Amino acid sequence: MKYVLLFVLPVSIFIVYLWLFRKRHRTVGSLLAPKPLESLFDEIDTTPDQPVPFGYKMSWLAVKSDDAERVLKSLVMENVQPANWHTGCIAAYHYHTFVTPVVDGWVFVLAVDLPTLYTAADSSEFTALLSRLSEEFGEVQYFCTHRVSESHSWARFIEGKEIRAFAYADSETYANRGDKTSGEIELGYQYFDDTSPEAESEAYWEREDLCSPDEEHVMEIAGKWSINPNSFEEREFPAGVGWIGNLVRSH
Repeated sequence: MKYVLLFVLPVSIFIVYLWLFRKRHRTVGSLLAPKPLESLFDEIDTTPDQPVPFGYKMSWLAVKSDDAERVLKSLVMENVQPANWHTGCIAAYHYHTFVTPVVDGWVFVLAVDLPTLYTAADSSEFTALLSRLSEEFGEVQYFCTHRVSESHSWARFIEGKEIRAFAYADSETYANRGDKTSGEIELGYQYFDDTSPEAESEAYWEREDLCSPDEEHVMEIAGKWSINPNSFEEREFPAGVGWIGNLVRSH
């Protein structure tokens, strides 16, 4: 019995470690159920309002479209109801989905539990979603950032094809596909590459010409590709109303 325990215990610990490792690279929202709307609001506000800045600790799609309702209908959503920016952003940060009104030719889909690029299952769902939407709308962009886990991602699909995909978390690069876009080149960031043979040397990680991605980089790339959602207050936009609901994920 003693020898059985000596074998079983380490194996059990290893299995739990693998499970936790997989979970840690899913977004926080995918591990939690949406908070009931009645606990967030006395009523859902549908009064048109100005765009509300968002982006930190959030994932979102930027869909190139002048028709927000068409974007809404292209998504598989449950419990859909109108909501303004203020209400919609609060709901999105509590694990619901917010489809925004049009902003300069873009419609944003906010949800902390959008598919990611950190696991095989999520990556497959991610590719299927963005391929389908970009086939319909021409271009779809994906952004995700969460400073706690240091997870930062961006991707661009055009007419059903992945043009660029980058995903980084906890000092590890999970995806780096496609050529850098002109916007990324203009920003000039050169990142550490944990897969490089040079990474075996401590001196590599002390280089001052390299850095790690962070949340500000995600915002800046969004600004180069479409709109930096954290900069809405810098301009005047038409007031509008979007929709909140729950994006149906395939698992």
